[in-house]
Amino acid sequence: MSKTINIDVMFDTVTIEQRYGGGGSADKPIGIKHEDVWMVAQKVVVESGQATADLTVKVLVNDTIRWRSESLSGNTDQAAIIYKIAQFSGDTVTSDPEMRVSYPPTPIPDPKNPTNYTSVTTQADVFLSCEVLKMGTEGYKVYFYIVNKDEYTGELKTFGYYYWDPTIKVIG
Repeated sequence: MSKTINIDVMFDTVTIEQRYGGGGSADKPIGIKHEDVWMVAQKVVVESGQATADLTVKVLVNDTIRWRSESLSGNTDQAAIIYKIAQFSGDTVTSDPEMRVSYPPTPIPDPKNPTNYTSVTTQADVFLSCEVLKMGTEGYKVYFYIVNKDEYTGELKTFGYYYWDPTIKVIG
């Protein structure tokens, strides 16, 4: 039976902006060090690298992998958006990741009684998704951009485009 592996990617956007500056473009992003990003997944599927930039997951052929991105501000003041994942070395382990947007029921706690909640379906769940095609090790690049919110107007503006190059190991 196939399963879905959710990988949450956390970006230190403040450090990335200070260390690398803005700029780049979607076609020519700025490369960043592995220490500025972390990936986490459910413990049962992690072989090694939990909360690092290189995560080894235990998945099987026909499993689905989903990558979600978030900044340390929870994507409120600054957002980190993964827009592409592409292979650059090793085996072709997965299909090409594609952007997906869904609107699952999301519990929003009542501030006056936080153990009660309302279910809303207007909050988007955005992720890149692919299927595992075979066993092996694939080097890939994760392309993302940072969007800042102006503290006075609330206007959103793209600050810069970046990438880093983790590996994924598919092991049974």
